[in-house]
Amino acid sequence: MQFTKRTVLAALLTLAAPAAFAQTKTLDGIQNMHRSALSPIYDGNEVKGYVMFAKGDKADRKNDNYLLDLYDQDLAKVSTITIQKPSGRYTLLKNTFNGSAFAFYFYNGNDKTLEIETYDTSLKKLGSKLIGELSKGDLRVLAMQAQAVDPAAGGMMLGLNLFPVPGLGFVRNGYTGGMAKGYTLAIYDNKLGMHWRITSPEDAKQYESLSLTEAADKYLLGTMLRRDGLLSRKVTSYMIVLEAKTGKKLLDLPVETSATEQLSLSSFTFDADKREFVAVGEYYKLDDKPFVNKSQGFYVKRFDEAGKPVSTKNYGWQNEVAALMPAEAKASLEDNYVNYNHAIVKGANGRMYIVAEQFKIVGNALGIAAAALNSGGNSSVSKGKVGNMFVFELDPQAKLSSVKFYPKTVTNATLPPGTGFMGAGMLGQIMKYQGDFDYQFLQKNADNSQFNVVYVNFDKEKGESAKTYVGNIGFGDNGKYVVDKIEMPSGPTFSYLYPAKPGYVMIADYYRKKSQLGMKLVKLNI
Repeated sequence: MQFTKRTVLAALLTLAAPAAFAQTKTLDGIQNMHRSALSPIYDGNEVKGYVMFAKGDKADRKNDNYLLDLYDQDLAKVSTITIQKPSGRYTLLKNTFNGSAFAFYFYNGNDKTLEIETYDTSLKKLGSKLIGELSKGDLRVLAMQAQAVDPAAGGMMLGLNLFPVPGLGFVRNGYTGGMAKGYTLAIYDNKLGMHWRITSPEDAKQYESLSLTEAADKYLLGTMLRRDGLLSRKVTSYMIVLEAKTGKKLLDLPVETSATEQLSLSSFTFDADKREFVAVGEYYKLDDKPFVNKSQGFYVKRFDEAGKPVSTKNYGWQNEVAALMPAEAKASLEDNYVNYNHAIVKGANGRMYIVAEQFKIVGNALGIAAAALNSGGNSSVSKGKVGNMFVFELDPQAKLSSVKFYPKTVTNATLPPGTGFMGAGMLGQIMKYQGDFDYQFLQKNADNSQFNVVYVNFDKEKGESAKTYVGNIGFGDNGKYVVDKIEMPSGPTFSYLYPAKPGYVMIADYYRKKSQLGMKLVKLNI
């Protein structure tokens, strides 16, 4: 088994009441199904429905049928359309929703072109766009992306993607040069008219890769990776802020603002209440090496809208954190695990919650041997391990008030070449885009007073075979933390988890031999 915004549909709101008892759905004739083919539809923080794009039965000898279905929050079907495309040519790169329109991003492998189609909330087609004359860098990335198990599972860091921007449209990324030396970003409105396009300077001395991570307020936030050359082992990470309406670069900063700091950067977000950008990661002694030397703790660093540092607060493992950390959590920290911060959320009471998952890299003897024999240096020499979950709680004065620890079974990850030379935050981002972490998503209620974190875990009781569970951590402004555990069925070829209406999680089970997809809502203990 494999695991891998504002405007809501009028049709969903109309049908929600009479369909309140649907709760499950079984679809036959589904020839292929990836996790990214089904997307939640949000109204504010809450899920109000789903849109699914799946390959159905063949239309005829030369054409395939693709199904575009719209469901409400209770899994009752609202509407459906069938799209025909020539057989064997198209790969879905992205299925996304920006609060008012859906976008579907395809790669035509025969013609070496990209296609975007957009639809409104009644599934009426808004626009289509054919993108040809792709750069050699684009084609190089697409060749790798099309071979992935789920080509749309990754983010902008590792492939071509569409990034949804509420109120504006969708951002398409690209690569310049044959070896993807630079980047391009272009934003399209819901009818696929282009508003702006930016690209790396032609005379740029460094290789640059820009990954958008968040659309917040009037900003687009991202991470820029820079290196001196194609084979350079030194990669530096920068915080990037763009003005969403114009594409103007407003901030381009390293998280380190003095020569005495060595920081990893794993999360970068915007605090709209304080009008500040917030960076979170781990800090080291100046001469330490991540994964060789243990980090000293984690930090929260704030910048104003002009990029000026406002405050830096360090939370040391041996000081602030140790005083609140459960005894069972200390062993994994001593084993050289570091934390990747998946989410930073702020409660209605002003408290901040940081959701983190442990990971580390370990030597891979086969990779080391292959690297020694491979003059091209293309073999990975390390593998990753994913560990436990943490929730760090800060009070409104930024004092650490609670550390919650949730043990999990360790899982493995295969890392691409060169990752052994990267910092902790950067490697965590790559593992996130590869889908290596067990964390799935975080859900919020309408007023940001209740949160739940959903992850997968693989438990093995004595004398029994391993079982897969859905883990849920519920917490919020009432100060209580609860844990839920749901056993997953063993029969499906693939099982996928999705956010759902408040108090629920949605599980989709795909059975390849039966060409069948089952969707169900499961109530959470929160």
